[in-house]
Amino acid sequence: MGAEESEITALRRLGLTEYESRLYLALLRMGPIKAGQLSFFGQVPRTKTYGAIKELQRKGLVSITPGKPEIYAPCSPLEILMPIVTRLDHDVKDSEQVVQSLAMTYESSKYVKRDTPKQSDQFWKIDGRLSVYNKLNQLVKDASESVRYSTSAPGLIRAYKMHADALEHAVKRGATVRLLSPITAENSALATEFSEIIEFRATEEPLASFVCVDSKELVVLDCMPDDVRTDQGSDVAVWTTNKLLVELSERLFDEVWRSKPAKQKSTS
Repeated sequence: MGAEESEITALRRLGLTEYESRLYLALLRMGPIKAGQLSFFGQVPRTKTYGAIKELQRKGLVSITPGKPEIYAPCSPLEILMPIVTRLDHDVKDSEQVVQSLAMTYESSKYVKRDTPKQSDQFWKIDGRLSVYNKLNQLVKDASESVRYSTSAPGLIRAYKMHADALEHAVKRGATVRLLSPITAENSALATEFSEIIEFRATEEPLASFVCVDSKELVVLDCMPDDVRTDQGSDVAVWTTNKLLVELSERLFDEVWRSKPAKQKSTS
């Protein structure tokens, strides 16, 4: 009746110790039993059994029927463990998105070093918030196919102030314009207004700040500070036509976009 090591490994990923895993698996196979039997079938020392049982009870995996002796019974793994699996799956997907975002930031950062030339092949460095947003305005306004815009919560407010007209112009030119940003109390009204002009979806956490235009050009921003002001800021950006970085940013954006529900447009 020994527990399969693969089962123990899986349960340990879900937060159980090895002893807790062995006892829970024994209960699932044997049904309600006494502590002595549970210790035997679970292959756990008697001195460790009671503490592990109490922890399983705390986690909702074991019910205890009082008596002399007490009887221990397993609780449903679907009810207790499946929500943990679902949460971990969500966490893994979020982590994957973060890693992809960090990969893009890592590649871009190679070209933002203070001691590198202002221009290098497919990479151009832009200094200052106004210069960055002027460049974005130009790229967005000239877009003919697509604009993918990822920004922070304060960045959404800056984007509305600086790019609302250019984004609307891109839509009128036939471009698909999509924007990802967290929604807060400060920017929720603007998010609603934006959704009347372009396609908008909310994220729980901000991705890297970047704008990809027509699958050809990418601007990755480092906003300093990340506030709502548009008149000043020591922002640094990299504008690139590097195919690998453009494709990476689009793939990251599209994966997050597909995972988020659409914000309904107002019918009033």
